[in-house]
Amino acid sequence: MTQVIIKDNQITLPNAILAQANLSENDVVEISCQTGGIFLQLAKKSPRTSLMDYAGIVRGLYGDSVEEVQDYIDDIRDDRELDWDK
Repeated sequence: MTQVIIKDNQITLPNAILAQANLSENDVVEISCQTGGIFLQLAKKSPRTSLMDYAGIVRGLYGDSVEEVQDYIDDIRDDRELDWDK
């Protein structure tokens, strides 16, 4: 059994334990105190609840710079104008 020290209300988990539990930095865990010990488990991912949760998920899809995105938009507008002329 691995022992750790609690300092400033924080517990540092050894890398071997993190790897074995498939945890990495910034993962969210649930903690509970039950008879016989304190238990950690990976928290269930919550569904997206805010529009800002989606910010940046398509980064790079329409271009990597403001200019490339603007060119993409201009191309779409040009294509749409051609369709209206038909």
